[in-house]
Amino acid sequence: MIKSLEWITHPPFNPIHDKLYSPFELLKGFNVDDARSLLATPDFRCFTYFHQQGGTTVSDPYAAMMEAVHDTSVVREMNGFLATELQAGRRPVAIMGGHREKRGSETYRKVARIAQKLSESGFIVVSGGGPGCMEATHLGALHAGRSADCLESAINRLAEEPFAEFPQNMSDIIGKDGQTFNEELLSKLHKWMLPAWEIANGLKDQLSPLNCSLALPTWHYGHEPFTPFATHVAKYFLNSIREDVLLTLASCGIIFSEGRGGTIQEVFQDAAQVYYRENDAYNKAPITSMLFLDSQFWTNSETPDKRLHMPVMGLLYQLFVGTKNMTEEEFKRYIRVVDDADEAVNIIIENAQSASQVVHKLARIGISNIDSELMAERAKDFVNQRGNNTEI
Repeated sequence: MIKSLEWITHPPFNPIHDKLYSPFELLKGFNVDDARSLLATPDFRCFTYFHQQGGTTVSDPYAAMMEAVHDTSVVREMNGFLATELQAGRRPVAIMGGHREKRGSETYRKVARIAQKLSESGFIVVSGGGPGCMEATHLGALHAGRSADCLESAINRLAEEPFAEFPQNMSDIIGKDGQTFNEELLSKLHKWMLPAWEIANGLKDQLSPLNCSLALPTWHYGHEPFTPFATHVAKYFLNSIREDVLLTLASCGIIFSEGRGGTIQEVFQDAAQVYYRENDAYNKAPITSMLFLDSQFWTNSETPDKRLHMPVMGLLYQLFVGTKNMTEEEFKRYIRVVDDADEAVNIIIENAQSASQVVHKLARIGISNIDSELMAERAKDFVNQRGNNTEI
């Protein structure tokens, strides 16, 4: 049933946000027994306001200014958060993938396990912050230091029906004019969010620094709720800012799991950054790893399994090796397909840029004043301790 929405006359957010969001701040007022409580959460009100103001074509100059100031302050706070993580020896790795990946699928489980192991190995995992593979990323980080069985139990809870699959047609949850909402879709979204909300609440008082992760969602896709498994949320109004920042800060590599249009866009946006990496007096800057999870999906143009495939590896080979942007040996080392979670983690560790290289790269987005020697020492300690975490 279509119901009327309140017209929000003033920005429902602080344009100068002095810290990154937490999921519990954005979802303040969420009631497990009332689907309509979603409408009153700060997150949904910002989505509604963005929609009512015309989205990326903002009708009101004041609204446009407030949204721009907000996004700038979020970038600043994100940089401060990452500077603290870097100084502690934790380097950023991004995991990309489709928002429609079903909870409990083989890919979902692999992504969660990769994120868990990377978090335990001294990396901070970053994603776009939405459903599917992005959710699996932060679920894995949230279980760093816990047993594999504990993670599997959480995934099995999420995979129960009717929670396993992200509801269809969520882009229609708010009407085109921003004045109505679809009550049936709101109810489906609320129901889908419940198990994740319960798991996140159950763990929020048991977290260690290993469990920190960073999500970069956007109200441009506000109908796709951000995951409450992320401990730190840099949410933006403008998707273009979010995409560029997300790819740039992943200084130690990006793992691409199965996805569609958005993921393919990110593959080639990242490929452009690798292709146009800086030159110094002697050679090109270090290559950032691009790992592709599921060799069949990313390399095989044939579809005997009747599944959709995205064989990008041949094109990437021509882009990088065919143009002499990198050698064949470099391509084989840094641009790779993997099928195993442990293999993916080991490649990221092996190919991770040095502390000084990470500091140099992230200085381009305003992250500075990092002691690279201290960072390198602490990063080495994380890797040396890998596998020795006490299981809860």
